[in-house]
Amino acid sequence: MTPNQINNEFRPYYTVQGGYMFWHDYAVIKLNYLFESLNKIGLVKRLDARLRLWVNTGTVNVSVANADSNTIAYTLTPANNTFSNTCPILINHHIAASGAGIVPATVQNIVAGLYIARPPTTSFAGINLAASIVQHPLPNSRLYYSQETVDPQKSIDYVQRNRNKKVIL
Repeated sequence: MTPNQINNEFRPYYTVQGGYMFWHDYAVIKLNYLFESLNKIGLVKRLDARLRLWVNTGTVNVSVANADSNTIAYTLTPANNTFSNTCPILINHHIAASGAGIVPATVQNIVAGLYIARPPTTSFAGINLAASIVQHPLPNSRLYYSQETVDPQKSIDYVQRNRNKKVIL
């Protein structure tokens, strides 16, 4: 499958394009993980609710010294971090055991970000992640509910109470 096909099916994948490495991940968050009350509410006719989630997104610029060597060093200063309070991503530190490290010798900076839908315009170490033209095919979120089997006791009660419904066309 091509990355386009995988992306359109919302499946995680990794790709390299023009010096950029991209990890595309997708999250399905069950609402009962966020609010236990939604797990206990049961089946309702109409629910009028508003859900606002704040996700800590941003960009970091890690300076790299002595790349592709046993003395490689990463430096992250507060000025090179746009996340608020804490940085939710981790940039692994890889030391080259025999001169064959993961970080090439020409690397001076690692710019990484965590975004929803698409990266915003950035300006760290001359790198604009918005120029990567990577974006998710679904630029908004959706809310789904699963149609599960109703508890038999609740089902009997529901059927007993709703036998005489009139349908008006």
